[in-house]
Amino acid sequence: MQEGFQLRDVFNPAVVNQLAEAIHQTWPEFDTAGFSGDINAQLAPLNFGARNNLIRDKLWEYLPNHFPTAVQILIDSLGPELVVEELTGFDGFIVMSQCDFVAKYGLEYYDLSMKALYEMTKRFSAEGAIRPFIKTYPDRTLELLETWSHDPNCHVRRLVSEGTRPRLPLAPRLPQFIKDPRPVLKLLDHLKADPVLLVRRSVANNLNDIAKDNPDQVVTTLRDWQKIPDQGTQWIIGHASRTLIKQGHPEALALLGYPAGPALQVQNLKLEKPVVHMGEHLHFSFDVRSEADQSQNLMIDYVVYFMKANGKLAPKVFKLAKKKLEPGETLSLTKKHSFKPISTRVYYPGQHRLGIQINGQVLVEADFRLN
Repeated sequence: MQEGFQLRDVFNPAVVNQLAEAIHQTWPEFDTAGFSGDINAQLAPLNFGARNNLIRDKLWEYLPNHFPTAVQILIDSLGPELVVEELTGFDGFIVMSQCDFVAKYGLEYYDLSMKALYEMTKRFSAEGAIRPFIKTYPDRTLELLETWSHDPNCHVRRLVSEGTRPRLPLAPRLPQFIKDPRPVLKLLDHLKADPVLLVRRSVANNLNDIAKDNPDQVVTTLRDWQKIPDQGTQWIIGHASRTLIKQGHPEALALLGYPAGPALQVQNLKLEKPVVHMGEHLHFSFDVRSEADQSQNLMIDYVVYFMKANGKLAPKVFKLAKKKLEPGETLSLTKKHSFKPISTRVYYPGQHRLGIQINGQVLVEADFRLN
């Protein structure tokens, strides 16, 4: 990756030219120079989404003004299928524009659009483009996705999970599945022992999405899956539980072998200094002493209560350690947390708080100030 690369750069003149040439090979009447020139003259100031939409809409402008004809040209001009079990490289993003072409202009042509997305997802991923069809034709699409959950191509199987995530990042939410995730859970059940990590990771991420709104249904599902003697399924259980674990959901913790209410004391919580300046680290240490007569599995996290713009504190849980504490044993831990500027968080000066969380329960806290 070149220095200074930004995600929007996946849509660049070279891939636009390649797309134009591929279409021309399939449909010789295609105006390659006009298509490429029109797009490439406008790319530079546009962000990721705007570049994608520009290519999508220029396809509609330069292809035949008849969706069945136009989409068949796109299908016939697709490159080779991915031969690996991961999504690799950035050139494949150009297929995203073609997927979105189907989503925007092909909603009335269900069968042909599904044929197109089926082929396109083998080259990139149609996870965003299939969502309008799920909303418009829910029963029909869920039935098709159930068939695809048994497809020999792992990228098609991944689409079954990724396309139905209720809270898929950078895509419209699926409120019907936020309200009732049972149709999605039924699909995921077909994929729980998938041999490909790419698919299992998507299943875990989908369950993690569902857990944000329907935690008890996810715990029930994972409890059933825990009985399955499959290593991949057991991996899903751990990865799908991460939000539940951070929230201290007692049944989720128990699933992973972390008892609620462990017998212990957290002692000697010390902050290196009570005031931290922007760009510095918060250094802290503490001891955990067992008061049990048997070993205990501990999920040790720390919570930073960040000052928000409205003056209120909002907690954020960070992973620290997984430990087994023997009877009478004392464990000493140290950690530093960075307050260097990052793009995903805005820091506000003022009173903050640090908490030590073990097996989902915050046991001790200490205040500090960020200047």
